[in-house]
Amino acid sequence: MKTVLSFFAVLAAALYFSNVFAQADIQVHLPEGAKARIGRGVVYELAYSPDSTKLAVASSIGIWIYDARTGEALRLLTGHTSYVMCVAFSPDGSTLASGSYDGTICLWDADTGEPTATLTEDTGRIYSVAFSPDGQTLASGGTDEFIKFWDVRTGELLRTFAGHAAAVSSVVYSPDGETLASYGADRRIHLWDAKTGEFLMALDPEFEDAGLALDRIYSIAYAPDSERLASGNSDGMIRVWDPRTGELKSTLIAHASDVTAVMFSPDGQILAGAVSLENGSTIQFWNVGSGERLKSFIGHTDRITALVFSKDGGMFASSSDDETIRFWSPATETPLRTITGHNRERIFHVMYASHGRILACLREESIQLWGPHIGRLIKTVDFKERIFSTAYSPDNVTFACETAGGNVWLLDANTGEHNGTALIGHTEGISSLDFNRDGSILASGSYDRTIRLWNVDTGDLRETLEGHADGVQHVAFSPTGLILASASDDGTIRLWDIKTGDVIKILDGHADWIRHVAFSPTGLILVSTGGDKTIRLWDIKTGELLKTITPASGAFFTVYSPDGNTLASTDRKVIHLWNAHSGELLRTLTGHIGYIYSIAFSPDGRTLTSGGRDGTMLLWEIAQ
Repeated sequence: MKTVLSFFAVLAAALYFSNVFAQADIQVHLPEGAKARIGRGVVYELAYSPDSTKLAVASSIGIWIYDARTGEALRLLTGHTSYVMCVAFSPDGSTLASGSYDGTICLWDADTGEPTATLTEDTGRIYSVAFSPDGQTLASGGTDEFIKFWDVRTGELLRTFAGHAAAVSSVVYSPDGETLASYGADRRIHLWDAKTGEFLMALDPEFEDAGLALDRIYSIAYAPDSERLASGNSDGMIRVWDPRTGELKSTLIAHASDVTAVMFSPDGQILAGAVSLENGSTIQFWNVGSGERLKSFIGHTDRITALVFSKDGGMFASSSDDETIRFWSPATETPLRTITGHNRERIFHVMYASHGRILACLREESIQLWGPHIGRLIKTVDFKERIFSTAYSPDNVTFACETAGGNVWLLDANTGEHNGTALIGHTEGISSLDFNRDGSILASGSYDRTIRLWNVDTGDLRETLEGHADGVQHVAFSPTGLILASASDDGTIRLWDIKTGDVIKILDGHADWIRHVAFSPTGLILVSTGGDKTIRLWDIKTGELLKTITPASGAFFTVYSPDGNTLASTDRKVIHLWNAHSGELLRTLTGHIGYIYSIAFSPDGRTLTSGGRDGTMLLWEIAQ
């Protein structure tokens, strides 16, 4: 116990740094043409550099490198074409390795951030990478159920271990370099001879013999002396094993549902575990020798996803689904500083208020309102359930939202509060919502093949529009509010007279389902996109097909610029800008790692905002 107390006493002299680092310092390594980024992406793993000066963060948009002493974002390493799931520094700190959903492992110069090599061997997604203690070999695990070993200098695949019955979630070298531990989706820990590939043993909880199902393993970690291996489990237990004999040495009860991360202090005296609670998470410290619980660190308000000690033991870092990374001194129980903005939710819809001073984004369970200054979050409206559709009224007063329960709620756009009135009537999910020009009518399109028109003031159903032979994917009012366009899986677009409820025209020309429709600012042209990978422009008066644009890989969403001269369309992770009159491709914007779900022009037309699966919004400079 004396050693443990002295460990805390030495660390009590840790310096105090500024507490919160928000959006202002993240405008690094922006894609060409982008003027700002909102959001840092989802965090998957953390790694300290050997000299404890830098923290590497594997995220959905790349690898963030932070100054571990100040929390400043130093750079963002990009090059992977999908999410970065894991990251590790070489023992000498000269190389950084990262593994991605794109099936590649990248090696980077840790000082300059320049890529030095790409390792690939048809590996599938990469979930974990680990350097051998001598730094000459890199081990990796992923979806293909194999553990692979790579020569760091040449990039050559040296050998492959097979034994897990499912994807390999994590690989960890023992500090002495003799063994390698792995765990996978089969919920087993395997130990291997790191040099020969010989399978040594599987570490299974004692209750498996009783025929009970194995609990999920979230994390494993070796003690610095290689004589202990700890695992964090979904049964709220931390198990400590002797990796030489396979003996279960101790079980630490965390009194929680999940232990999502475990780690040993550099001196081996402390075992830390991230424990999920009903109202947040805590980081618990245990005396390795006695099994005594020493202290708890409270601050995260959601599940902790990663936990790592600095190499000198003077600090540890944690990331959480509460969208923060926190730096802690082991000697104190409050965070020294916090990095915010590492969002965990995808962005499904972006939209501007008509006055242009608010940018709203729909996430999975919340709506965020951002101010005109990049990174200034005005308000977050949280829901207890998933949100599927939303619309912003033209008078900037009301939000309409459809939740997982199938109800549409009308909310005050300033306070986020609703009056308790639910718009109920559709028998299947709602795909799209849109307000008319003065905000008095809300249209809802549904997979039940109908469109419903609602009185916004009273919540009463005005009319039900029927006629589509399949689900309605999207609805959009004309600028005058007198015509409503609906796009359907039946491959047609219908134009409806709002006063009478009659069908004015049926636009038939797409060879597949139709995903999205939008009116030109004059209301004379309608643009549509669909499953046939075309963009089609229609004359509203005659119903004539004016032009067909065929992007190389199709288009999911298309919107007009406010002046009507430019069309912006999304193609998976890419945005194309087109001349709205000639159909000429003007520009291609690349930078998102995940699929783009929504785009919107600012009212002045100078900015195009995009948001999507990687959880970030990019703001693009559009020439006028």
